[in-house]
Amino acid sequence: MITLRLVGFRGTPEAPNDFKELLTAHFAPTDRIEHLWARADPGQIDLVLFILANCEAEALLTARAACIRAVERTPRLYAWHLSGHADSNGHNFL
Repeated sequence: MITLRLVGFRGTPEAPNDFKELLTAHFAPTDRIEHLWARADPGQIDLVLFILANCEAEALLTARAACIRAVERTPRLYAWHLSGHADSNGHNFL
C-alpha cells in the first residue's frame, strides 16, 4: 500500500469528477496496480495504491512513475502534479 498526493497549482480548478478514471487509463499491466483509492479535496487529490511488488521501495517507485505518467499524458490534469516531484528543470513541487 502506497500513499501519494497530487496537488494543484495556485488557482487550480477543482479536480475533474472522473480524475480516478483519467489516472487509471494510463496505468500499464506491468505496473501491477491492483486497486486505486482516491479522494479529492480543494487543491489536493489523495491516492492510495495497492501494488504487487517484491518490496515497499519497488512499490513506491512504481506508484510514483505510474502517477507521473498518467498526469503528464492527461491534458485535463495539466494543473496537477505529484507532491515532491521535480520537473524537467529540477524545480521541486511541494
